[in-house]
Amino acid sequence: MSLVAAAEHLRLARDAIRAGQLYPSAHFTALRSARVGACQGVWMLRPDDTGTRRERGLTVIAETYHQSSVYYNELAKHDLTTAERADLVDQQTWLQGRQTQVATLRTGSARLDLTNIVIPNALDHTFSDKPRREEGRRMWRELSADAHVLVWSIAQRSIFGQAARRTGVAEATAGGDWAELAPAFVASHLLLKEGWSLFDRRCEGAST
Repeated sequence: MSLVAAAEHLRLARDAIRAGQLYPSAHFTALRSARVGACQGVWMLRPDDTGTRRERGLTVIAETYHQSSVYYNELAKHDLTTAERADLVDQQTWLQGRQTQVATLRTGSARLDLTNIVIPNALDHTFSDKPRREEGRRMWRELSADAHVLVWSIAQRSIFGQAARRTGVAEATAGGDWAELAPAFVASHLLLKEGWSLFDRRCEGAST
């Protein structure tokens, strides 16, 4: 699912490009999601040791169940019909059982950490050259700003006019830019390509 979701977001970004539409922020949110899925897939599939791969997969599943639990707890605060509330209780009970099963199977208890573990690990595995690895880390931070609608990333991609002498304020223009978009797209594509390659290798039984 990590690799499938990554490919879907890459296709969304590609379809917009083919339609002649470049976006100063939205394109990068799609490419960030593509990077998350691709890196998550690489991180889970990279180790040759079966036990390590299994633990990483269970870490992702545990986070999925945790976030599902947060959603159901929020849903429980809403006005629900008797039948809807009964269904919700059944689902919460099932989820708690699954969480217990996963916790029993796991060899550790670490939470999924994209920024400090998953993303750097996938970048270090996929790219052999240090500049590209460093660029990947920098870009992850930049794309996070787009995902959380923080304007500093757009400001960095903007063209500023002459500042007014009286106020010091300048007009800025932010449009879709091939030079900004291409590195993010290519990096996500290469990470996804490596993820599918690892998937194929594991399906062939190349593990210990």
